[in-house]
Amino acid sequence: MQDNTNSSQSYLEKQEEIYKHAYISIALLVINVIVFLLSTTAMGWMYEEGVMNTELVLSKGQCHRLFSAMLLHVDVKHLFNNMILLALAGAIVENYTGHMFYILLYILSGFFGNLVSMAYELKNNLHRTSVGASGAIMGLVGFIVVWIIVNRKTFVKNRSILFRLVLLAVFVIQACFFQEGANIAAHLGGFVSGFVLGVINIVLLKNNKNMEGLA
Repeated sequence: MQDNTNSSQSYLEKQEEIYKHAYISIALLVINVIVFLLSTTAMGWMYEEGVMNTELVLSKGQCHRLFSAMLLHVDVKHLFNNMILLALAGAIVENYTGHMFYILLYILSGFFGNLVSMAYELKNNLHRTSVGASGAIMGLVGFIVVWIIVNRKTFVKNRSILFRLVLLAVFVIQACFFQEGANIAAHLGGFVSGFVLGVINIVLLKNNKNMEGLA
């Protein structure tokens, strides 16, 4: 019989070790908070110059908006939801992939999410602005989903893991798809990008090890 107390302690110890080395995730979280504080106070121009705006990207060549929008947030609730997701998923994925691939995964997912959002706006003749790290964070979720699919047989009977996955799934769905003003196109684009990179990393490059912190 498994000792649940020891199992819980082991899980917490793993989590602590993971966060000690989650340098990129912690840096991203701190940067997002600092940018939010600056853009909503003394440096409001950061918001105006950084929001994702399809018309300005295409007509003025302001391609920096595809990246800068990832660092901006509408309000405290928007920032909080994204940073919670980053804290939950980011450290786990960073520990699994290593720092360099993690940076690539995060940036490409956010970038591709904004490209999909642009395509959706053009197709539907929409004119809007958008901000947020959720496209990039959905890329992390897409990566985790690939790992879950590949390793489904090894943990499907583990209730503890399933419970954590269900909680994560509920929070992700609520924050990214049912939150008022959510840019679903960008979220789906980020998810697809992360999923593809997950297939490359886990399946093609055979990086199919245990995902510490999740399992």
